[in-house]
Amino acid sequence: MAIRSLRRKKEAIEDAAKAAREALKGTDVAAIRSATEKLNEAWQAASADMYRAATEAAKGRAGAGGAKPEGGEAESSGGKGKEEGPIIDAEVVDEKK
Repeated sequence: MAIRSLRRKKEAIEDAAKAAREALKGTDVAAIRSATEKLNEAWQAASADMYRAATEAAKGRAGAGGAKPEGGEAESSGGKGKEEGPIIDAEVVDEKK
């Protein structure tokens, strides 16, 4: 991803945040809502680009020669080589009372 594109996204977020701060100084609900929506749109656009870049990078690593998947089940076992089984939420009750 081009650095210029990232800078533009960052500037758009900063500008939208500044506009939202200014809108919050007033009492016009429509202006606040509009500024907030613009900030949200700028943030979502940047987030989508970051997610896309991370996905492409992961695909590039996986295709480059057998890199382990991030957060995969094989890694989560801590190298023990056995499956731990499902995690069960339980509560300990002291029956001696």
